Amino acid sequence: MKKEIVMTQVNMHFILDCDDVLLDWQRGFRHWLRANHDIMPNQGGPSSWSLAAWLGVTEARSFELISGFNASQAFGELYAMDGAIDAVAKLHQAGHRLTVLTSCSADPVVLARRKENLQRVFGVMIERVICLALGESKAGWLEVLKSGIWIEDNYKNAMVGSDAGHITYMMRRRHNRADEATAPNRSITWIDDWRPVVSLFS
Repeated sequence: MKKEIVMTQVNMHFILDCDDVLLDWQRGFRHWLRANHDIMPNQGGPSSWSLAAWLGVTEARSFELISGFNASQAFGELYAMDGAIDAVAKLHQAGHRLTVLTSCSADPVVLARRKENLQRVFGVMIERVICLALGESKAGWLEVLKSGIWIEDNYKNAMVGSDAGHITYMMRRRHNRADEATAPNRSITWIDDWRPVVSLFS
């Protein structure tokens, strides 16, 4: 049964995925691929979580390319997703705490670039940034970070957050459209952009 959202004056803890939720990872990745590997995937983006078909390569090569991009300077120069800056500002102004939980790399250099990128785009509004290794489960941290609002674009991670007791929102993206159609879960609210969250919590 879908969790009922009860509005109170208590400030909430927002736990936010980063890539394609806060920062436009796909755009940065496409530009990096063209510049460094002469690969030009379509701008519409992948139609599934696996990027291999979108890139026209094997799964192993896809993982190598993703890892290479995440280790590059370009990874630390991503632009904000549409509406993200305004949404973060309004949630921050409303007194909510904001934590980023992202699986991109466990390398300290990558972590530093991610933090600098987020600070450059969002200023000091984000309180904490937690970086896990690429593909690492977020389950442990979602258990630790209790009673939050969890916003993701990966359905498996959204399920983990919902199971951990978080109010969970899924950002609709081309790569997760099949998940909503084939694996509906009433504890997860699907949204097209930040406006429903901002209207409820700011």
